[in-house]
Formats: sequence, C-alpha cells, structure tokens
Amino acid sequence: MRRLASSCHHNVLALVLALAAASMAATPARAGLGAEGEPAFGISGYFKSPPKLNQPTILQIRVWGENEYQPPATGVARISIPDGIAVLSGDTVSVAHVDRRTRRRAERVFQLVIRPERYGSYLIRGWLAIDAGEERGADETDFYLPLTITPDTVTYAHAPRPTRFENVRHGQRYRYGGRYLVPIDSSQALLEEEITEKARPTAQEAASCHGCPGPLPTVVPFVVMVGSDGRVRESRFLDIQEQGTTDPALVAAASAALSSWQFEPAKANGLPVADYVVVHVPVKDGQP
Repeated sequence: MRRLASSCHHNVLALVLALAAASMAATPARAGLGAEGEPAFGISGYFKSPPKLNQPTILQIRVWGENEYQPPATGVARISIPDGIAVLSGDTVSVAHVDRRTRRRAERVFQLVIRPERYGSYLIRGWLAIDAGEERGADETDFYLPLTITPDTVTYAHAPRPTRFENVRHGQRYRYGGRYLVPIDSSQALLEEEITEKARPTAQEAASCHGCPGPLPTVVPFVVMVGSDGRVRESRFLDIQEQGTTDPALVAAASAALSSWQFEPAKANGLPVADYVVVHVPVKDGQP
C-alpha cells in the first residue's frame, strides 16, 4: 500500500485496515472445490428394482465428496425408513472416518434390503453430516425419496430430491448458495435455485472520496449478505478485475457508503429468506 501524505489519507488508511480485519473475521473459508458456495459433497439413494408390496427390494445409498476433506474427518449417513416398510438387512447408519488411506476413495456405497408391508404413501429420508474440524466445520445435507403403493399402481422417485446443503462453523450456520456461503439463523429446507426473487437495495447513496485516485466517478463491487429481515449480515469487496488493482481508499469510501444502504430480502415461495446480492457502489469525487 503506498504511503499517504495528508492526515485525511491517514484516516482512510486506518479505515481500510479496520475493514480488512473485519472482512477476514466475517468471511467464511472456502468449502469444497470451485466457488465457496458450491457443495462438493452429497448423498443419494435409489431403488435397484421397482418396489412391490411384500417383495424385498434393494435401496442403494451413495455418499460422495468425503475424499475432498483434509483428514481427520468423520462422515455419518443416516437413512430413515418409515413404518410400513420393513428393513430386512443392512444398517440404516453408516460411519466413515477419513484418513490418509481412505481419502483416496472417491465415494462409498452401502445397501439396505427393504420390504413394503402395506399400502400407503411413504417418504424415505436420507441425512449426511461430515465433521471436518473447527476450521472447516461440519457439512450437512438431506434428501427425500417418495414411494406410494396402492392396489393398482406403484409410484416412486427414480432419484432423490435434495432439500438443503449447509455448513456450520464457529457457531454460525451457512447455506451453500452457489457462489457464496450465505449466513442463516437456522437450518431450513431450501436450495438456492428455489429462490424466486433476489435481495435488492431499496435505499442507496453514492460514496464521496475527494482525493481518491481517478478517474472518478467509478463503481466498486461488493457482495452483500442480506438476512431474511432485510438487514445486512456482512459485505465483502469483490476484486473482479485483478487483485490489488482497486485502490484501498476507493474500497473504504464505498464500504462506508454501503453501510447506510437498505435492502429488501430475497423470497422463496413468497416468504423472505436470507441470500446474497452483488451490488456496485458509485464513488464520486465529492469536491465542493
């Protein structure tokens, strides 16, 4: 960072350092490969043959992504079989400990032999949690696999429906949001693609930065985490072009202006939910 001469510029430098420290504390670490909000783990289940009343069928469970974690890590998979379906063989709980030897495996597979014993509609549930320690935290996901048996028909899903991908670390829960980890207050059955309306700013103002390097006016990009109540949970400068090419004084001025912006939360099925939004904060010269 270049040395700034004026006392005004020294104040800007102090603000930059404070913002950088806050950003480092609030920013969750990358989880998995690719963007931080892309889950690299999962669990699925499917019937190897069409289920029939009073006939055994194999339910095959596949878990993947455990090899992406630095050992030691522990993955626990649970399958919930509802009343009316008997479990003939296999364990409904499977535990895997990731070490240097098992980390080479890309996935693990286990089976349950089940038998529907009466007509009805059933929902088989799968749950996976991978505990990777304090820094990486614990990743979680669920799936639903519906089955309906009547005297005339058998209807079942050929693939499960995942309901959520979440991470918990340092006492904070996050939803995998595609590009980013979104802080949430509690676990919820919500995928990023189910969000129908993104968060949007409802009150905003430009930043003023007399003496900032030009050319001005310009815009500075941020990603903003907006809670279901519309409050800003955190924000991060997005160095889209190249690391270090945006002057810290511009970032500090834009961040200060962004702190006064107001937002309307995102919505899913008409209900407000936490989500992220990318905004561009205008910065003008501010000279009288």
